[in-house]
Amino acid sequence: MTDASEALDRLPPERKPPDPITTRRPGPDVLPGAGNAAIARMLSGTPAAPALAELSPFAGNAQIARLAEQGDGAGAPPAPPVGAPAAAGVRFGAHGEAVRDAQVKLSRVQASALPLTEDGRFGPLTEAAVRTFQTTAGITPVTGVLDPVTQARLDAAFAALPPPVRAVLTMGSTGADVAFAQQKLNALGASPRLAVNAVFDGSMLVAVIAYEIAALKRFPTGTVDAAMWADLDAKVKGGFVAPEGAVARNVEQDTPSDTANSLGTQVAGTSLHPVTGVGGLTQGPAVQELQQKLNKAGAAPPLVVDGVFGPKTTAALQAFQTGKVPVTGTADKATWDALDAVAPGSTVGAVERQWTEVVGGATYGMTGASASRYSWEIQAKRMLVTVKVNFTGLPAPAAWFSHVQTAWNQYMGVEPASGKQMPVDFRMVRGAGGDASTVNVVAGTGRANAGTWYAADPNASSTVPHEFGHLIGLQDEYQLHPGDYVRATGHEPPVGDATGPGIPPATIATNLQNAMVARNSANARAASTGAGVREGAFAQQVVAAYAKLATTTVPAVAAAPGPPPVPAQPAVALTGDLIFDLNAALPDDNDRYATIQVFSYSSASLLGDPGREFDPHDHGAQPRHVAEFMAILGQALGGTWEAKRR
Repeated sequence: MTDASEALDRLPPERKPPDPITTRRPGPDVLPGAGNAAIARMLSGTPAAPALAELSPFAGNAQIARLAEQGDGAGAPPAPPVGAPAAAGVRFGAHGEAVRDAQVKLSRVQASALPLTEDGRFGPLTEAAVRTFQTTAGITPVTGVLDPVTQARLDAAFAALPPPVRAVLTMGSTGADVAFAQQKLNALGASPRLAVNAVFDGSMLVAVIAYEIAALKRFPTGTVDAAMWADLDAKVKGGFVAPEGAVARNVEQDTPSDTANSLGTQVAGTSLHPVTGVGGLTQGPAVQELQQKLNKAGAAPPLVVDGVFGPKTTAALQAFQTGKVPVTGTADKATWDALDAVAPGSTVGAVERQWTEVVGGATYGMTGASASRYSWEIQAKRMLVTVKVNFTGLPAPAAWFSHVQTAWNQYMGVEPASGKQMPVDFRMVRGAGGDASTVNVVAGTGRANAGTWYAADPNASSTVPHEFGHLIGLQDEYQLHPGDYVRATGHEPPVGDATGPGIPPATIATNLQNAMVARNSANARAASTGAGVREGAFAQQVVAAYAKLATTTVPAVAAAPGPPPVPAQPAVALTGDLIFDLNAALPDDNDRYATIQVFSYSSASLLGDPGREFDPHDHGAQPRHVAEFMAILGQALGGTWEAKRR
């Protein structure tokens, strides 16, 4: 098991793969219609104006517009409250499900040049789309406000759209529709799960027949026909190629698949509670949580919840331990487990999360002294999550602390049954001790990781919030195997490129294996991205073809004096898992990173790879990233809490 900080620290800076957060490359997309006037308008008065100053000078109009859309909230005009009378209209600055619904419909009726970000926030692009729709629909005056007349016309236009044009699929079919059907069957419980590879093979036939019998209640035909498509589309939202006006455009949406768990995989046998008492933490939120739980378990007399582990707390703890666990006067894993069983909820607490992840074929983690450590407190009007960081080396720039709040303070917990709301605020503070994480601040602009940050990082506004996510136990969401991607994001793997460059998958797989045997990452990149392979369903056909090749061993390399010197490298036995093998056999450089990227999956969230991925539905901190705190609210206050944007 490799600690992420230590593993990345051992890589010389020029050999480290580009950081998915700190590396910002301009995308090729230029938003039609977002000209200088629109940009000037954003700069002159929109909420995104402060953030625009941080853009690369090479950023295209689409990136600027997208950033403006994501900047909804701060500085926006007063928004009508969610649930306000329809006559008030929905306008710039509003948020909620009504806005999200409108964004979906505006994208489908082509009132926007690109599919809008379905984030429920009424920003500049959404306002522009409303204006465009009002103009084309002949609604006057053109206000950019989703008033009752505009809403009614939009609903009618959306309802009038033709249904998706779906191909009838049978054994041997290929193409994007096959991949969309695979997504939907997975989301509805296909077992075993299907690879989203755009090939109707034997495993998909089994899933189709099972679905026909169980869901359609019909004699199986092994065919995804119009009736089955209608059922799949009604039950699971997802991508399709649909005629919209005079243009056929891919409107591939995220296909939800069960519930996301964005936390790193907890190390077996570890506790989320830090050791508290003698030999562990003796003051602070961990002690407060212990005192609350001991009181709920019947401590007599009740303890004062002051966060100080004194004689009375020791005595109450020993009394609780008697007859249950060894009486030590220290709250270890066994004691915390017993307390959680009788008192699951509290209004304050501390977490020490030991976790691992598999990214790009390598295992990283935050374990031992590098575990994620943070505390939380449910106050009268908010929930406050605090990460204490012991910064070593150079001083931490003051701006880093505000970057965390800007990126993370986006959500509130909502309990639908009662209507209760609780903003969740995150903060990073300086401090030391057993409840602090350690971050070494060094000079320069290198690739940051959870344990080392760079004082002159030009992208700190993204880097620091990304690494902060690791400090609260969240895993990376880039270069993941399909199953890890589904678990972490709650989305089916995207269809992406379903056709490929016209080269047989087996040929590409063989070329990749040859590059690995030669330990030549440039050849691997030439055989993949250089040959026209892009992320998505076809790339997964290459993954499957590689798994069928006879495995071999990459020969050892003897040390050579150079120049430059060549270190000795042991032999590598290839396994048939393409991502693992690329990581194990190739030199650690940009070519290896790019090759692994095309055969894996990445989200465009703050924990993913927004510099390389464009997904209009997934950006910044996502509701899944605060799900742990919704569960804590439920334990402490009762009910089922959901994360909603403020």
